[in-house]
Amino acid sequence: MHKIILFIKTYLPDFEKTKILLASIEKYNQDNIPVYVSVNDSDYPFFIKNIDDFNIELIKDSDIIYCDLKDGWRYQQVIKSSVYKLGICENYLCIDADSEFIRPFYTDDFIYEGNTPYTIMHESKPFLEMIERIGMKRIFFKEALDAVRADLKTSGKYWDYGPSPYLWNSYVWEHFNQDYLGRIGKSFQEYLLSIHNESPSECVIYGEYLRKTKLIDIIPIENFFKVFHFKKQYDFEKDWLDREQLSKIYMGIILQSNMKLKNRSSYFLKYFKKYAIK
Repeated sequence: MHKIILFIKTYLPDFEKTKILLASIEKYNQDNIPVYVSVNDSDYPFFIKNIDDFNIELIKDSDIIYCDLKDGWRYQQVIKSSVYKLGICENYLCIDADSEFIRPFYTDDFIYEGNTPYTIMHESKPFLEMIERIGMKRIFFKEALDAVRADLKTSGKYWDYGPSPYLWNSYVWEHFNQDYLGRIGKSFQEYLLSIHNESPSECVIYGEYLRKTKLIDIIPIENFFKVFHFKKQYDFEKDWLDREQLSKIYMGIILQSNMKLKNRSSYFLKYFKKYAIK
């Protein structure tokens, strides 16, 4: 069993982004951490024919768990949170396709003293500052926290357990599914549908359950990647730091898929082309 893997959940519309992510992994993955890519079953034939340039293990979503949800947001959360069922790793870094590594990374970036995964857990003050600057009204991680805490009966500061990529321990997810959900007679899919929030968050569920149970030691860290959540944020921050400067602080960059850009690649490279992967 691997100490840690990189796990990417993707699908056909994100194929080009996935290739950029995989190229960055091949360039910067110093300890050759195994890479697993899971795709929608219907997309598997395309991926298996067109992504053989990379050293990855390609699997179907149904190899992990069967999920019949039509809501893509909840569907991918079911897949990501069920990786423990494969029995291949103690921990995994769950990466979205709209991500890119920008500097070398190692196993000990994620695992403390060879055994304990770090836990992304912070107050997200820079994000809250950004929200104020661009005039956004909703703070999604707080809404998700309120919804999960109503069920788990947890409380305290508003902890942010993200953003992506998420670092998760397989045993924590297994315990949540088999012990907690088993006792109330729900699958994870049913649990997501029962949470009274329009944007349930698997990272909040993981973080609050870990904080409640303390199944592993909690060694908190901030996010690994610089995330551009909204176009307004990107327009506001794009001239602050270039790619080389960001790499001194962050392991990677995310230009989120929900940002409505006419041409994502040219928009991104306009400001980061100097340091782009060759």
